[in-house]
Amino acid sequence: QLKKVIKALNDLKLKDIIVYDFRTYSPLFDYMVIASGSSERQVLASIRHLTDALPDTPIKVEGASEGRWLLFDLSDIIVNVMHQDERDYYQLDKLFFQRDTVNIEELGL
Repeated sequence: QLKKVIKALNDLKLKDIIVYDFRTYSPLFDYMVIASGSSERQVLASIRHLTDALPDTPIKVEGASEGRWLLFDLSDIIVNVMHQDERDYYQLDKLFFQRDTVNIEELGL
């Protein structure tokens, strides 16, 4: 499922995709994904890309009304798709600096 998420985000040309590994840290989810979009349209397009990539997965989406920061709850994967300005402002990545990251290239994408 992680591969499908990353492929959908890559296909949308989102930038700075980072996958944090929470498998040994959180009992609630395994991975946290953060990606940046350059426009609200691109951020909002991630809703369709992820639902198309994961048709059998129930997806909960928060933030769709603003289109600046979307949070997708895929049960074992949390995906944050943020407008680049929001990502720069909130600096969410700094919260997870101690978490291991997943090398996306090793996923075979």
